[in-house]
Amino acid sequence: MGGTMGQQSNKVIKRRRLRAYNQRKKERIKLARSAASKKKSKK
Repeated sequence: MGGTMGQQSNKVIKRRRLRAYNQRKKERIKLARSAASKKKSKK
């Protein structure tokens, strides 16, 4: 593996991390929305 290959793998890892982070964000938003709607319905 040369230096360029290392950079390439780093880019892939960063992309994977970003994707996972974005998915987590989406899940949190979904949970927050469902929780908010539940609270509203309770009221």
